[in-house]
Amino acid sequence: METLFDKVNAAVKNWWLSLILGILYVALAIFMMFQPGESFVALAIVFSIMMFITGIFEITFSVTNKDTLNGWGWYLTCGIIDLILGLVLICLPAVSMAIIPFIVAFWFMFRGFTAIGSSVDMSRYGLRNWGWYLVFGILAVICSIAIIWLPAAGALTAVYITAFAFMFIGFFRIMLSFDMKKLYDHNRKLHKE
Repeated sequence: METLFDKVNAAVKNWWLSLILGILYVALAIFMMFQPGESFVALAIVFSIMMFITGIFEITFSVTNKDTLNGWGWYLTCGIIDLILGLVLICLPAVSMAIIPFIVAFWFMFRGFTAIGSSVDMSRYGLRNWGWYLVFGILAVICSIAIIWLPAAGALTAVYITAFAFMFIGFFRIMLSFDMKKLYDHNRKLHKE
């Protein structure tokens, strides 16, 4: 199976897209923590919009890096799924309110497993922060299981669990962007020499 860091031959373009996504996720998490009542009402809409934006960013990242990343098709597939699901949820807000806990849970579970897989790849390549990626991935999966297991635990609990999951995925994306920038800078330095 091809991985994110297998045979990186050139600079990772658009590393900053991951940084922007990470910052957006962390900002959303902080908003949700300080405005839990309004957050549940807005959760369906905000999550739908975030999925749509994430889809656009992931598609852009995968297409611009198709020559430098093996496995870029996985990013493209994830981006297309996020884009379509976000668009459907934006167009059908009543449906999204009814099923939002499950959509959020499975989305975080998928992102958590992606982070765990990336951490294994990073450890293989000797990247220093791979343990943090593993921790953030595991925490995202735990939050997703809690949402699935306790869907009727109440709106407030769902908002806080979702906020923590956004926080973990946001930290993962921010750290990933800085590691991609290091690869970008390293490859640019090698090509100049």
